[in-house]
Amino acid sequence: MRLLAHEASVCTLAAMKPMEYRSVGSSGVEISRIGLGGYQLGPEPDETPDVDRAARVMESAIACGVNWVDTSENYLATANESLIGHALARLADDFLVVSKAAPGSGVTGGGSGFRRDQVLRACRESLARLERDHLDLYFLHWPDDTGVPLEETWGAMVELSDDGLVRAIGLSNYALEDVERCHSQRSVDAVQVGLNLIDHLDDRPYIARCGELGIAATIYEPIAGGVLTGKSLAQARAAWPGRWRESAWYKRVLGPGAGERSLAVAEGLRPIADRLNATVAQVAIAWVLHQPGVTAAIAGSHDGSHMNENASAAVLDLSNVLAEIEELVELGPAFASSPQAP
Repeated sequence: MRLLAHEASVCTLAAMKPMEYRSVGSSGVEISRIGLGGYQLGPEPDETPDVDRAARVMESAIACGVNWVDTSENYLATANESLIGHALARLADDFLVVSKAAPGSGVTGGGSGFRRDQVLRACRESLARLERDHLDLYFLHWPDDTGVPLEETWGAMVELSDDGLVRAIGLSNYALEDVERCHSQRSVDAVQVGLNLIDHLDDRPYIARCGELGIAATIYEPIAGGVLTGKSLAQARAAWPGRWRESAWYKRVLGPGAGERSLAVAEGLRPIADRLNATVAQVAIAWVLHQPGVTAAIAGSHDGSHMNENASAAVLDLSNVLAEIEELVELGPAFASSPQAP
């Protein structure tokens, strides 16, 4: 494996133990327990695409044992896929690519629709932007609300799999009943959902059930959008300006009252992290990976500086502190009726 000078230093800690890899359903695809979040690579609407930087981040990820990047046609109105495609072309090592088709534009733009022909076209257009002849895992990004039958949309995903354009297929942000419905039509290889110590906590039984069904669960937001990193509340809020302030996620996690409770969870993790010689973010990510049914967690890095920290979370042993961490969960905004910690 070709290593750049900065990668050797970035991954000193991660090299202490080998990265673990898990199967994605019965597809034959194996992914590292940490995946690289592609969204953070940009470009934002006012930013010039930085292909050099994106390639450096991916090479840092590879050096740390991470073997996949997650993106979507929806991310930054398809510009994220294009940036990642140009960066992938510069890598000496193979890197698995996960992307998604969206039913509409959503918050960040880009969405082909979920009719059969739309899904087939969306995949081919993603492949062109990513400069690949296949995707290793392809998701439906979130449920359609325009009346397209789920069976039609999932049938298109099956076609893509049968045609060899995708190796594994999955559902992102879908209810368990819809996952089981598709699973009975053709095996669902993976789901993608959010989970962290602050938010999406009610999804834990759902994730565990997917594990029982042999469906891989890949998790986004393991550090709650940066809240579970040791940042101050002001710093965490500043990272989500403009349109994000009106999102349901922001209001749940960082809005008035909610943000203070979220910070209480992060502060409670600090002494635990210190005892483990780890960071708050590593403990938060490791907790997600310890949950039943979880296959992998997605963690982004704008410039590669956090790759070692994120990758090392995959080998952090929490067995002696899990109960202590669980007690912190009730300090968070999801438990607003509970007494606030002093």
